[in-house]
Amino acid sequence: MKPAIASLVTLLALVAAIAAGGAGANGSPYSPGLVYGWNGVGAQNGGVRFVAFGMPKSTIVASVRARDGRVVRSTVLRGFYGVPLVSYDGTAGGLSGDGKSLALASYGPLPGGAGKTRFVVLSTRTLGVLRLVVLPGSWSYDAISPDGSMLYLVEHISAGQNPRYRVRAFDLKTNRLIPGAIVDRLESEAVMGGQPVTRATSPGGRWAYTLYARQKAEPFVHALDTVRREAFCIDLPLRLGQAKQMGLRLRLGSNGDLGVQSNGKTVAVVDTRTFAVRRS
Repeated sequence: MKPAIASLVTLLALVAAIAAGGAGANGSPYSPGLVYGWNGVGAQNGGVRFVAFGMPKSTIVASVRARDGRVVRSTVLRGFYGVPLVSYDGTAGGLSGDGKSLALASYGPLPGGAGKTRFVVLSTRTLGVLRLVVLPGSWSYDAISPDGSMLYLVEHISAGQNPRYRVRAFDLKTNRLIPGAIVDRLESEAVMGGQPVTRATSPGGRWAYTLYARQKAEPFVHALDTVRREAFCIDLPLRLGQAKQMGLRLRLGSNGDLGVQSNGKTVAVVDTRTFAVRRS
């Protein structure tokens, strides 16, 4: 067996071993970070998980059969990439709603520092590269449209307990960053603040609901329409300190309503049709 092939077989065996044994996450000072290993991100049917395993100068990406850990398909990418986490409760993202595209991310520089952030979009069928995105500055993954044509990214302006950032859209078909931020039309500022605590996604992946905790304000839900490139900010009438806000979770009900839970109990409900909020 040739050395390169033998090395790849060994690494894939290691990926399979991770499937049986666990995973890891590497935190970021300005975003929830990336995850590597078995957890990865799962397809909606639950049959396959997509995992990334970082090496010193490359990344193994594999689709792994969930029931037995068998590696179905794999590829090697130059550079370090991981499955993006979209909130601090460990929710992973990257898969388009139609299940055909997988977005992976790298770490970028600290906000305000020199450097670039890289993203790669793969075909889930072949794990071939569909698009490589390189942007100057500090960015992280936020969402992807259901058909995989639009990538939503967070442009980080500052880090800390109350970081500042804005949501941007990148057109994967034309390979360009769309000018301006995705802003609630009722908000006066394009820059947002807070920590992404938890994420719920509508069936099909059109809507991404993210609950943000804030240091000196009530929490809010950022509702991102990944088809129309629109966003709505929904303030939650919950008088909680930031530490308790970090313990909140989102759950989508069968009727489409968005429940806000604290310690397993629903404390508020958002009507996802009108964005009206009622206490529970």
